[in-house]
Amino acid sequence: MKKQKLDLFLIILLPVLAIIIALIFKANFLISTLLFFAPISIYLSYRNKKAIKKTLLSSCVFSIPIFIIVDYIGTINGTWYVPSTIFPFRFLEILPVEDYIWGVALVYLVIMFYEHFFDKNKKESIDKRIKYFYFIFGLGLISFFSILFLKPELFYINYAYFWVGLLFILIPVPLFLFFYPSLFTKFMKTGIYFFFFTLLLELTGVHLGQWQFTSDQYIGWVDLFGNKLPFEEFFFFVMLTAVSILSYYEFFIDDRK
Repeated sequence: MKKQKLDLFLIILLPVLAIIIALIFKANFLISTLLFFAPISIYLSYRNKKAIKKTLLSSCVFSIPIFIIVDYIGTINGTWYVPSTIFPFRFLEILPVEDYIWGVALVYLVIMFYEHFFDKNKKESIDKRIKYFYFIFGLGLISFFSILFLKPELFYINYAYFWVGLLFILIPVPLFLFFYPSLFTKFMKTGIYFFFFTLLLELTGVHLGQWQFTSDQYIGWVDLFGNKLPFEEFFFFVMLTAVSILSYYEFFIDDRK
């Protein structure tokens, strides 16, 4: 019981401390990412050591296609943009390395949080369905680079954020939960925590200018404490990011139980 109380105390306290430190020192994107993700991830990994290998593999595997395909489409359409990077290069000339670090950290924390609080005492093996993930997203990467070199103008999409969110989140997540309704409660509990976590992360990043929304093609705007976010950012990222990560994780890597 004492450990559970400590868990609860730290998962609430650490993001608050991250905000305070980031704002006081005007942290850059990389430092802010480390402040938000590293302390909680390290603590939960210590509490659930047996899940580290599986969670780390999942976060790296999922983040590669997201970083390359989704981040590229979003960036070239002005859906979001990271104006500065501490690294001397950008992947494909426009994607900052920080985006990938941020993506791996987010996926790792969501899965580790879920494993620690709601998916304990299970065999930490990787489901054979992961081969389908490799196939689908391997094919996706081949298609992506083929289009990039042969007809890159196809990546310029009106209302890109809406269509990306629809394809990768709004269609697959409800379908997954329809076929596996027993996971709904665990997903929602995880999603509630990460709604507040990602909201704090988002507001801090926007306030410090770590990323910007430069397009004029959003379906609406949300004003939170003087910070304007595209509706798609609030809906797909703040509200649904954890549930979407867990849907892919359970379907391709875990046991769907």
